[in-house]
Amino acid sequence: MSLKEKLQGFLRVERGKKNPVNNDDYVNLELEDYEAELREEGVKMYVKIAELTGLYDVPELRKEIYEGNMVILDISLAKHDKVVLEKAIKDLKMAAMDINGDIAGIGDDYVIIVPMGVKIERKKIKSS
Repeated sequence: MSLKEKLQGFLRVERGKKNPVNNDDYVNLELEDYEAELREEGVKMYVKIAELTGLYDVPELRKEIYEGNMVILDISLAKHDKVVLEKAIKDLKMAAMDINGDIAGIGDDYVIIVPMGVKIERKKIKSS
């Protein structure tokens, strides 16, 4: 039973009755029990932070991309092996293309991958 259904059950009021309130008829609800469900409602995308240490990280990163999440990827640990780094970035570019997303580098150590509906602006914002 969802939180909404539980609350609707507790909030039903019989109109027209003026009975005294009996505290035994009420149940104390602990908000902590329902916070996770409340936070999840309406979430369409998560921003995930990850590190690329080797090719074995790529399947999990692809999974996050295909689920529609934005991934901010620290590639600094993988930069020592150019072959691994190039292969991983190529795989992630293909995943971004599969979902009509976008991928771009941020400085020397980070890559951002965004889902469909989000475009990465390559020009830096500069004050005039």
